[in-house]
Amino acid sequence: MKRMLLLVLALALVAPATADDWHIETVDSDGYVGRYTSLALDSSGYPHISYNNWGDVDLKYAVWNGASWELQTVSSNGYVGEYTSLALDSSDHPHISYYDYDDLLKYAAWNGASWEFQTVDSGGDAGTYTSLALDSSDHPHISYFYYANDDLKYADWNGASWELATVDSGGEVGRYTSLALDSSGNPHISYYDDTNEDLKYAAWNGASWQIETVYTGGDVGRHTSLALDAGGNPHISYYDDSNDDLKYAAWNGGDWDLDTVDWSGSLGRYNSLALDSSGNPHISYYDATNEDLKYAYWNGASWEIETVDSDGDVGEDTSLALDSSGYPYISYYDGANYDLKFATTRPDWDIEDVELTASPEDDGVLLGWSISGDLPAGVRVLRGVDDPVAVSGSLDGTTRRWLDRDVEPGGSYVYWLETTDSAGQVQRFGPTAAVDVPEQAQRLTLDEPYPNPAANSVSIAFTLPEAQRVSLSVYDLAGRRVATLSEGELPAGRHEVAWNCAAEAAGVYLLRLETQGEALSRRIVVGR
Repeated sequence: MKRMLLLVLALALVAPATADDWHIETVDSDGYVGRYTSLALDSSGYPHISYNNWGDVDLKYAVWNGASWELQTVSSNGYVGEYTSLALDSSDHPHISYYDYDDLLKYAAWNGASWEFQTVDSGGDAGTYTSLALDSSDHPHISYFYYANDDLKYADWNGASWELATVDSGGEVGRYTSLALDSSGNPHISYYDDTNEDLKYAAWNGASWQIETVYTGGDVGRHTSLALDAGGNPHISYYDDSNDDLKYAAWNGGDWDLDTVDWSGSLGRYNSLALDSSGNPHISYYDATNEDLKYAYWNGASWEIETVDSDGDVGEDTSLALDSSGYPYISYYDGANYDLKFATTRPDWDIEDVELTASPEDDGVLLGWSISGDLPAGVRVLRGVDDPVAVSGSLDGTTRRWLDRDVEPGGSYVYWLETTDSAGQVQRFGPTAAVDVPEQAQRLTLDEPYPNPAANSVSIAFTLPEAQRVSLSVYDLAGRRVATLSEGELPAGRHEVAWNCAAEAAGVYLLRLETQGEALSRRIVVGR
């Protein structure tokens, strides 16, 4: 971009955002936690974070379930969990590369039921400054620093084993690596050259590594973060240690455009870069002068700078991701309280107060809920513990009750409520306590018709204690039969039928179930 002088004036006109623009919360405060964070968003826009428990030297993982943070210790096998890097596969399962103090590069992947672990490189002091990316086959690729030889190394899984390669061995090179894969699955890596104090970049062209110096002149290139735009062009944010500045480099197809993003103090360490749908860069980083978390983004004409969190010594080890609407999500370390923290500008991130209840009824499990705050565009009822599935279909946001008829006598069920706002943001609330459905009563039952009132169709369920002849009919208030829904011999158990009432006049109707010696009735209201 090479417009440093113009940016001095432009930045002077930018008003920093107030703290009220950011939603900030503590994710984990259990001990000395939150170093080496890495954040990714799943297909629902929920954040996942890998990080280090510094107190116990464990690898930890946090995921937002739509209502709260779920925390796990991934590995406590020795001194592990520094230099974490997280990526999500096509099933939204997390994969993490990390450093083991036994001088090993390690890798953990969630298979849907448990964590699987592999040692990637055990040939000496390997595995610091790891950066992980997954290709279109969900195979992992990792760049990392090999301390024994002071080299930049790269590992990729070929489907059967890890293939290891030395990318650059020209002096002491390879710290502060950042890896991205292009549309062909070829790796691109930004990194620091300690020997020459330069920012370097390596790309695999399908046959060999192409290596170049992006910027030289002073001590530059620590804390690099790399992203590729839609054309596969690299963009790199990095720290200029000579001037204590946050800098940015972008490949324009023939040369590197270099820019200073923020120079108002000692800042730029622990930066993390992401590109929005227009290819504009967004960067989170640490302000060492004020001990704050900061955020910068290019608005198409100039850099806009915001202070995200200034509550003590905060902002080291940041990791940034943008959702489909371009809202930033940042994980970072709170050095004042030794906590893992999280920030976003998503306007609807704050949780609505939802009360969800579930109780067994004669004809199923009845769910009820109340929502305070803005009305959601839609809701769904989900059932299950670890991987709940939708059982209700999409319901209007004004719905406050739903009956789950598809339950078995003697079964036990757990429920969640999922809300969707007008912007498509999904939140999940629950779970309920387990609801135990009583064993089937040995008596004739006729469930409440659903929906009731009805406009087009009504679902009707009844239970027979034994095989017998039944008659199920609908009558108007004048006593005229308007529909026969079932007539004849039926086996014992639960039965369901539907009444298409679309052609009937609006009003009240009587549903009557008759067997030998017994009869039950329900009212049905047809409305338009």
